Amino acid sequence: MTVADASVFIWGKRPEGELITVPAVEAELKDIRARSRLHIYETRVESPTTIALKAARDAAEQTGDIRSLSAADLEVLAKALEYNATLATDDYALQNVALHLGLKIEPIGQPRIKKKRKYVQRCQGCGQRFEGEACPDCGTPARKKKRCMR
Repeated sequence: MTVADASVFIWGKRPEGELITVPAVEAELKDIRARSRLHIYETRVESPTTIALKAARDAAEQTGDIRSLSAADLEVLAKALEYNATLATDDYALQNVALHLGLKIEPIGQPRIKKKRKYVQRCQGCGQRFEGEACPDCGTPARKKKRCMR
């Protein structure tokens, strides 16, 4: 079983086996070819559970990817988590969180990420690590800094 984000339907590369997506992805598909692929691929469209959505959001916050993910991304991640399914996506932030959750990923048109990462907010002025948009000490805007995981 594979949970698909919009890239599956945009690129037109169908993964093997049963295919599931979420209503938010269906709504993102504006191109007639991408929308028709959703139906041609006999894709099941299901909403994620509240519990799975919370777990996905929590994991994205822990990795520091939360600001890079849309509501649709979080729903796709939650659905993959709910079924413990492979996640078909080209979104690197989505791939990163999925790997941290122990999910398998299948890239569609781009290479997969090589390493799991965690991101922290760091002040560009004083170097302090913090959460939020601006440094609580000096008010300088945050900068996302990566940390590679082993």
